[in-house]
Amino acid sequence: MKIRVDNLSADTTEDDLRTLFELFGAVAAATIDPRRRWGQIDMPSKAAAREAIDMLNGQNLKGLAMIVEEMVDRPTRPRGRPRRGRRR
Repeated sequence: MKIRVDNLSADTTEDDLRTLFELFGAVAAATIDPRRRWGQIDMPSKAAAREAIDMLNGQNLKGLAMIVEEMVDRPTRPRGRPRRGRRR
């Protein structure tokens, strides 16, 4: 299960996230986008991932309250199809 972690401090590392989430179970991957200050955690166990989300959402990491939630994939639009909308 993929988890999104928002509101990370600029000095948070991938190792910081991995160590924190490993308290709840195995972590397959931990990545951070430092420009946007958010990270992604991939945990093989859905039960462990849900526990991590429940326990870590709102908790402080390096002075900032994390926003921890399940990642939701956005539906993609097939190429070449126009957007649907109101006609003018």
